[in-house]
Amino acid sequence: MKLYRYVGPNDLRELVSSENCGTPIQRREDILNWLKSNRSKIPYYDDVMTTFIINTDGLLCLADRHSEHLVCAFGGAVLSAGEMRFLMTGDQVEVIEVTNQSTGYCPEPESWPTVAQALDQLGLSHPNGFSHEFVFRRCLNCQAINIIKEKWFFCAICTSPLSQFWNLDEITLV
Repeated sequence: MKLYRYVGPNDLRELVSSENCGTPIQRREDILNWLKSNRSKIPYYDDVMTTFIINTDGLLCLADRHSEHLVCAFGGAVLSAGEMRFLMTGDQVEVIEVTNQSTGYCPEPESWPTVAQALDQLGLSHPNGFSHEFVFRRCLNCQAINIIKEKWFFCAICTSPLSQFWNLDEITLV
């Protein structure tokens, strides 16, 4: 399992506090309780998109979709991060969509098994992989974080070639 450290803007670190960190989900009932307690913030109760991380203990942690992944992770490293959509039917909950969309952690699509394991431990049905996979690369010339689209490995800011391999922990000015 690979750990992903936060690689996003440093000014977001000041948002991290024990009052607004993600809620660890240890049992299936915790998801239902979290959704009910956040009902006033969620416009459509039966179909809910959230921010999620898988912490270093392998636990799913949830936060409001508009939360930063860094805040959800209480500033720590993660095994995966992104967005997760739940469908609620009465007291039944299932995961209908999961992405690795987190520009703060930029987890690789290969982080899916840690997500699947956390969901399996909760007994939740879920997709067989990320519904939308994001591929991230850091430009070693200008340090910009890029989302790769259509296998175009060139920086959107300075047009420098980007690595074919995940390199978000690298910070090397050329």
